[in-house]
Amino acid sequence: MKLTCLGVNGPFPATDGATSGYLVSHNDTRLQLDMGSGTLAALCRYTAPEQLTAVLLSHWHYDHCSDLLPLIYRMESLMVQGGEPLHIYAPLDKRSLVRQALLASPAFCLHDVQSGDCLQLGDVQVQVGTARHPVPGVMYRLTADGRSLCYTGDTNEVAGMVDFARDCDLLLADGLFPEAAWTEGKPHLSAARAAQLAKDANAGRVIITHLNPGIDPVGLLAEARAVRLDAELAERFATYNV
Repeated sequence: MKLTCLGVNGPFPATDGATSGYLVSHNDTRLQLDMGSGTLAALCRYTAPEQLTAVLLSHWHYDHCSDLLPLIYRMESLMVQGGEPLHIYAPLDKRSLVRQALLASPAFCLHDVQSGDCLQLGDVQVQVGTARHPVPGVMYRLTADGRSLCYTGDTNEVAGMVDFARDCDLLLADGLFPEAAWTEGKPHLSAARAAQLAKDANAGRVIITHLNPGIDPVGLLAEARAVRLDAELAERFATYNV
Protein backbone atom coordinates (compact mmCIF):
# COMPACT_ATOMS: atom_id res chain seq x y z
CA MET A 1 0.00 0.00 0.00
CA LYS A 2 1.02 3.59 -0.56
CA LEU A 3 -0.09 6.48 1.67
CA THR A 4 -0.18 10.02 0.30
CA CYS A 5 -0.90 12.89 2.68
CA LEU A 6 -3.20 15.40 0.99
CA GLY A 7 -3.87 17.41 4.14
CA VAL A 8 -2.25 17.16 7.58
CA ASN A 9 -3.69 20.10 9.55
CA GLY A 10 -6.51 20.44 12.03
CA PRO A 11 -8.83 21.96 12.97
CA PHE A 12 -8.04 24.59 10.30
CA PRO A 13 -5.50 24.67 7.47
CA ALA A 14 -2.13 26.34 7.46
CA THR A 15 -1.31 28.86 4.73
CA ASP A 16 -1.42 26.88 1.47
CA GLY A 17 -2.29 23.82 3.56
CA ALA A 18 -5.25 21.52 4.00
CA THR A 19 -6.93 19.69 6.83
CA SER A 20 -7.15 15.93 7.25
CA GLY A 21 -7.12 13.86 4.08
CA TYR A 22 -5.08 10.80 3.07
CA LEU A 23 -5.09 8.72 -0.09
CA VAL A 24 -4.27 5.02 0.27
CA SER A 25 -3.66 3.09 -2.93
CA HIS A 26 -2.97 -0.57 -3.59
CA ASN A 27 -3.17 -2.10 -7.06
CA ASP A 28 -6.41 -0.70 -8.50
CA THR A 29 -7.90 0.09 -5.08
CA ARG A 30 -7.98 3.74 -4.01
CA LEU A 31 -9.32 4.65 -0.59
CA GLN A 32 -9.64 8.21 0.67
CA LEU A 33 -9.29 8.55 4.45
CA ASP A 34 -11.16 11.73 5.43
CA MET A 35 -11.68 14.70 3.11
CA GLY A 36 -11.14 17.96 4.96
CA SER A 37 -10.86 21.44 3.50
CA GLY A 38 -8.34 21.68 0.67
CA THR A 39 -8.05 17.95 0.04
CA LEU A 40 -10.36 17.64 -2.97
CA ALA A 41 -8.12 19.73 -5.22
CA ALA A 42 -5.08 17.85 -3.92
CA LEU A 43 -6.75 14.51 -4.60
CA CYS A 44 -7.19 15.47 -8.24
CA ARG A 45 -3.39 15.49 -8.61
CA TYR A 46 -3.44 11.73 -8.17
CA THR A 47 -6.82 10.41 -9.28
CA ALA A 48 -10.26 11.53 -10.34
CA PRO A 49 -12.50 11.48 -7.23
CA GLU A 50 -15.10 9.35 -9.01
CA GLN A 51 -12.45 6.66 -9.46
CA LEU A 52 -12.09 6.16 -5.73
CA THR A 53 -13.11 2.75 -4.45
CA ALA A 54 -14.56 4.46 -1.37
CA VAL A 55 -14.18 7.30 1.11
CA LEU A 56 -13.65 6.37 4.77
CA LEU A 57 -14.50 9.09 7.28
CA SER A 58 -13.22 8.88 10.83
CA HIS A 59 -15.97 11.30 11.93
CA TRP A 60 -18.09 14.16 10.63
CA HIS A 61 -16.27 17.26 11.92
CA TYR A 62 -15.80 19.79 9.12
CA ASP A 63 -12.00 19.55 9.07
CA HIS A 64 -12.43 15.88 8.11
CA CYS A 65 -15.33 16.00 5.65
CA SER A 66 -16.02 19.52 4.34
CA ASP A 67 -14.64 18.93 0.84
CA LEU A 68 -17.35 16.36 0.26
CA LEU A 69 -19.72 19.32 -0.18
CA PRO A 70 -18.23 20.68 -3.44
CA LEU A 71 -17.71 17.09 -4.55
CA ILE A 72 -21.52 16.81 -4.65
CA TYR A 73 -21.59 19.05 -7.75
CA ARG A 74 -18.96 17.02 -9.57
CA MET A 75 -20.54 13.68 -8.73
CA GLU A 76 -24.07 14.78 -9.62
CA SER A 77 -22.93 16.05 -13.03
CA LEU A 78 -21.32 12.66 -13.67
CA MET A 79 -24.46 10.85 -12.55
CA VAL A 80 -26.37 12.63 -15.33
CA GLN A 81 -23.88 11.05 -17.74
CA GLY A 82 -24.46 7.57 -16.31
CA GLY A 83 -21.83 7.58 -13.57
CA GLU A 84 -22.01 5.47 -10.43
CA PRO A 85 -22.51 6.82 -6.90
CA LEU A 86 -19.49 7.13 -4.62
CA HIS A 87 -19.48 4.95 -1.51
CA ILE A 88 -18.92 6.69 1.83
CA TYR A 89 -18.21 4.76 5.04
CA ALA A 90 -18.52 6.66 8.31
CA PRO A 91 -19.79 6.38 11.88
CA LEU A 92 -23.43 7.32 12.35
CA ASP A 93 -23.91 10.95 13.42
CA LYS A 94 -27.41 12.15 12.60
CA ARG A 95 -26.53 15.70 13.70
CA SER A 96 -23.98 16.18 10.92
CA LEU A 97 -25.09 18.72 8.32
CA VAL A 98 -22.60 17.32 5.82
CA ARG A 99 -24.04 13.84 6.25
CA GLN A 100 -27.54 15.21 5.70
CA ALA A 101 -26.41 16.89 2.47
CA LEU A 102 -24.90 13.65 1.17
CA LEU A 103 -28.01 11.67 2.08
CA ALA A 104 -30.04 14.10 -0.03
CA SER A 105 -27.86 13.47 -3.10
CA PRO A 106 -28.23 10.46 -5.41
CA ALA A 107 -24.49 10.67 -6.14
CA PHE A 108 -23.47 9.06 -2.84
CA CYS A 109 -24.14 5.77 -1.12
CA LEU A 110 -23.64 6.07 2.64
CA HIS A 111 -22.71 3.14 4.86
CA ASP A 112 -22.74 3.46 8.66
CA VAL A 113 -19.82 1.74 10.40
CA GLN A 114 -19.01 0.99 14.02
CA SER A 115 -16.22 -0.56 16.03
CA GLY A 116 -15.81 -4.25 15.24
CA ASP A 117 -16.88 -4.00 11.61
CA CYS A 118 -14.67 -5.60 8.96
CA LEU A 119 -14.98 -4.58 5.31
CA GLN A 120 -13.42 -5.77 2.07
CA LEU A 121 -12.97 -2.79 -0.24
CA GLY A 122 -11.26 -3.83 -3.43
CA ASP A 123 -7.96 -5.44 -2.53
CA VAL A 124 -7.86 -3.92 0.96
CA GLN A 125 -9.37 -5.28 4.16
CA VAL A 126 -10.61 -2.58 6.51
CA GLN A 127 -11.16 -3.09 10.23
CA VAL A 128 -13.01 -0.49 12.29
CA GLY A 129 -11.96 0.40 15.84
CA THR A 130 -13.13 2.65 18.65
CA ALA A 131 -12.07 6.31 18.89
CA ARG A 132 -12.86 8.82 21.66
CA HIS A 133 -13.91 12.25 20.43
CA PRO A 134 -16.79 14.68 21.16
CA VAL A 135 -18.76 13.22 18.23
CA PRO A 136 -19.04 9.59 17.09
CA GLY A 137 -15.66 8.58 15.71
CA VAL A 138 -13.75 5.50 14.64
CA MET A 139 -10.23 4.34 13.83
CA TYR A 140 -9.39 2.33 10.74
CA ARG A 141 -6.88 -0.44 10.11
CA LEU A 142 -6.17 -1.21 6.45
CA THR A 143 -4.46 -4.45 5.47
CA ALA A 144 -3.24 -5.73 2.10
CA ASP A 145 -0.63 -8.32 1.17
CA GLY A 146 0.22 -8.84 4.83
CA ARG A 147 1.01 -5.14 5.47
CA SER A 148 -1.14 -2.87 7.60
CA LEU A 149 -1.78 0.83 8.11
CA CYS A 150 -3.58 2.04 11.24
CA TYR A 151 -5.21 5.48 11.22
CA THR A 152 -6.44 6.83 14.54
CA GLY A 153 -8.60 9.64 13.20
CA ASP A 154 -9.20 12.14 16.00
CA THR A 155 -9.03 10.53 19.41
CA ASN A 156 -7.74 10.73 22.93
CA GLU A 157 -6.65 7.61 24.76
CA VAL A 158 -9.29 4.89 24.69
CA ALA A 159 -9.45 1.28 25.83
CA GLY A 160 -8.33 -1.18 23.17
CA MET A 161 -6.40 1.24 20.99
CA VAL A 162 -3.02 -0.42 21.62
CA ASP A 163 -4.40 -3.81 20.62
CA PHE A 164 -6.08 -2.32 17.56
CA ALA A 165 -2.76 -0.88 16.37
CA ARG A 166 -0.70 -3.90 17.47
CA ASP A 167 2.18 -4.70 15.07
CA CYS A 168 0.89 -2.42 12.31
CA ASP A 169 3.54 -1.44 9.79
CA LEU A 170 2.62 2.25 9.84
CA LEU A 171 0.66 4.17 12.46
CA LEU A 172 -0.85 7.47 11.29
CA ALA A 173 -1.75 9.08 14.60
CA ASP A 174 -3.48 12.21 15.84
CA GLY A 175 -0.92 14.10 17.95
CA LEU A 176 -2.13 17.69 18.01
CA PHE A 177 -1.13 18.77 21.51
CA PRO A 178 2.17 19.36 23.24
CA GLU A 179 2.20 17.33 26.43
CA ALA A 180 1.78 20.39 28.66
CA ALA A 181 -1.53 21.18 26.95
CA TRP A 182 -2.88 17.64 27.00
CA THR A 183 -5.48 16.50 29.55
CA GLU A 184 -7.65 13.43 29.90
CA GLY A 185 -10.66 15.42 28.76
CA LYS A 186 -9.11 16.82 25.55
CA PRO A 187 -10.32 15.55 22.14
CA HIS A 188 -6.85 14.63 20.86
CA LEU A 189 -3.65 12.85 21.81
CA SER A 190 -0.44 14.73 22.41
CA ALA A 191 2.47 14.08 20.05
CA ALA A 192 4.27 12.26 22.85
CA ARG A 193 1.24 10.04 23.52
CA ALA A 194 0.90 9.26 19.83
CA ALA A 195 4.53 8.14 19.89
CA GLN A 196 3.87 6.13 23.06
CA LEU A 197 0.96 4.41 21.34
CA ALA A 198 3.31 3.41 18.53
CA LYS A 199 5.85 2.14 21.02
CA ASP A 200 3.32 0.15 23.05
CA ALA A 201 1.75 -1.30 19.90
CA ASN A 202 5.12 -2.16 18.35
CA ALA A 203 4.21 -0.20 15.23
CA GLY A 204 6.85 -0.34 12.53
CA ARG A 205 6.67 3.39 11.85
CA VAL A 206 4.77 6.35 13.31
CA ILE A 207 3.63 9.45 11.43
CA ILE A 208 2.04 12.13 13.62
CA THR A 209 -0.65 14.24 11.99
CA HIS A 210 -3.57 16.64 12.63
CA LEU A 211 -1.04 19.42 13.15
CA ASN A 212 -2.46 22.71 14.42
CA PRO A 213 -0.84 25.63 12.52
CA GLY A 214 -0.68 27.58 15.79
CA ILE A 215 1.44 24.97 17.60
CA ASP A 216 5.22 24.80 17.10
CA PRO A 217 6.01 21.63 15.11
CA VAL A 218 9.64 21.59 16.27
CA GLY A 219 8.55 21.21 19.87
CA LEU A 220 6.00 18.54 18.99
CA LEU A 221 8.58 16.51 17.12
CA ALA A 222 11.08 16.78 19.97
CA GLU A 223 8.51 15.49 22.46
CA ALA A 224 7.55 12.63 20.17
CA ARG A 225 11.17 11.65 19.57
CA ALA A 226 11.82 11.55 23.29
CA VAL A 227 9.52 8.50 23.18
CA ARG A 228 10.23 7.10 19.69
CA LEU A 229 13.45 8.26 18.07
CA ASP A 230 12.04 7.54 14.62
CA ALA A 231 8.80 9.52 15.04
CA GLU A 232 7.93 11.79 12.11
CA LEU A 233 5.49 14.63 11.53
CA ALA A 234 3.23 14.25 8.50
CA GLU A 235 4.02 16.50 5.54
CA ARG A 236 1.56 17.57 2.89
CA PHE A 237 2.04 15.67 -0.38
CA ALA A 238 4.54 13.30 1.23
CA THR A 239 4.18 9.67 0.18
CA TYR A 240 4.93 6.73 2.45
CA ASN A 241 5.20 3.07 1.53
CA VAL A 242 3.45 0.85 4.05
